[in-house]
Amino acid sequence: MPIYDFRDELGNTIEKVVPVGTTKLVQNGKSYKKVPVPSGFSFIGRAVGVVPQGEQVKAGYHKLEQDKGSRFLDRSPFTAKQIKKAWGF
Repeated sequence: MPIYDFRDELGNTIEKVVPVGTTKLVQNGKSYKKVPVPSGFSFIGRAVGVVPQGEQVKAGYHKLEQDKGSRFLDRSPFTAKQIKKAWGF
């Protein structure tokens, strides 16, 4: 069962786990209607296992070099030195 946001006529909201298709809810004598757009949420803390962007770029360049050799820079308007400087390599 999913969790949905419900709002009463005064604008108070509650979150409840209800069966799919539930549009109305009565809680403690108050009537609530399902909010048409779900509210956003985020997790606070530190992401574990996410590789930093610089490392992802390095891995991408490494893969291109393995696949195409040094030719992968032939179509780029930038030199290898400029690319390395831009990414702080």
